[in-house]
Amino acid sequence: MTRAAKRAAGADPRNARAAAYARYEEAIARAMTAPDPVEALRAAGRDPGLPAGVRRALLAADPDGIRMSALLVARLRFERLLRGCPEAEAWFDRDAADFSAAFRRYHAEVPPTAFFPPGEARLFRSWMARRG
Repeated sequence: MTRAAKRAAGADPRNARAAAYARYEEAIARAMTAPDPVEALRAAGRDPGLPAGVRRALLAADPDGIRMSALLVARLRFERLLRGCPEAEAWFDRDAADFSAAFRRYHAEVPPTAFFPPGEARLFRSWMARRG
């Protein structure tokens, strides 16, 4: 971690570790929803705000494993959404192509933070409301 990052984290090294871990989690979440998850993870691996060992690990991650992980994240979100949101399921049944295009935008714009279908449904409904 750079001196500036250490100063920003404060005197307590636990703050620096917590800040680096939060930054790492955000990078992973962004990569898993990015159009090119491999490039997104590689970009995170060049982030000087992350510890050197984490950067090396991100840069060394297997591209096929990254792509597979991103596909699994998208699939799980899609399934959670359809199970938790009757209107999304109805939209998918009515017009799968239109719903799928909307889901791709949602997936790219909204970080994956829900663990269960009702939470994914709340995120999707909120996203739809913001879009008008």
